[in-house]
Amino acid sequence: MMHERVDKLGSQQEVIARMAALVAQANVAALRDELIALLLRPWSAAWLRVLDDARLLTQIIFELEPARNVEQPIVHFLPVLEHSLETVCAVDWLLRALDDERMDLEPDDYLLPSHVSSAERAVPVAVQRQPGLRYRSAYADVLRAHFAEQLGAGYSRSALFKLAALLHDIAKPQTKQPKVGGGVSFHGHQTIGGMIAQDVARRLGFGAAEICYIGLIVREHMRPGQLAILDDLSLRAVQRFFRATGDAGPDVLLHALADHMATRGPQLNSAAWYAQAEWTDCLLDTIWGEQPELARPLLDGDALMRELGIAQGPLVGRMLAMIGEAQAGGDITTREEALALARRVLARTRKT
Repeated sequence: MMHERVDKLGSQQEVIARMAALVAQANVAALRDELIALLLRPWSAAWLRVLDDARLLTQIIFELEPARNVEQPIVHFLPVLEHSLETVCAVDWLLRALDDERMDLEPDDYLLPSHVSSAERAVPVAVQRQPGLRYRSAYADVLRAHFAEQLGAGYSRSALFKLAALLHDIAKPQTKQPKVGGGVSFHGHQTIGGMIAQDVARRLGFGAAEICYIGLIVREHMRPGQLAILDDLSLRAVQRFFRATGDAGPDVLLHALADHMATRGPQLNSAAWYAQAEWTDCLLDTIWGEQPELARPLLDGDALMRELGIAQGPLVGRMLAMIGEAQAGGDITTREEALALARRVLARTRKT
């Protein structure tokens, strides 16, 4: 299926000239809007690379420049800045995969920069090496609608998501440390990166909702990997993840898939990547799947106060919340176990 070529942003040369003029004028609002317009394109990573070739990208987001030549552990095939661009490329691919009509289009059917006539720099390296790779989710329709939403002042969630993907490793240069025995680590880069990403978003003139969203994606982007290595992933841990990420939980999970693809590139193990995609759907089941009937609470506030001989107050509420969480996670199943938990909480409270 061919799509009509309508390029409201102009040619590659026009985009570069316009962005260069806005950089010279320090017109932050216009630069932000131009950047969002590029990120809305289904092949946005190729355009970001055009800006980087012209050394405009790191004039707009100067915090990215230190990442240009930062080498990474052997599991990565690219230095930090190029990895970040490859992650946006993988996000482009994943979002297109949610729309079957766009999935099989040749890149130049969607207004790529003029010098890019093939998959070069427009399709993730992993997909170039494994053209049969596909992303299929039981929640494709829900995800497509989710990323079509607007946030804050009316910015597309998908465009803000790509911006967060571009910024996700922005703190790696300042957190890089040699490891004993060789190699390097970037301890805490996600936390520091979340704060830097928020500063970037604030400087670009985004509102509070957009700033919070971008910072959250960057801050939490390691969390799916931390969950995945648990020997026994409990429902409680999954619930904590979605409480921490709110309605951006699916975004963080999709970012992890893109990051995995961008990390491994030509060495991507497709079986491992497909397993992660299935695992992602399993987590999405907990918020979008058929919800089980809620279990009846093991205790109510009156019973708790009567059994423990305590008065009504905030402590009762905290106890009920902890009992409810433990019951939902399957850690307790009887009234006696609920009371035992409450007594432990009471004993700890009295010691403090």
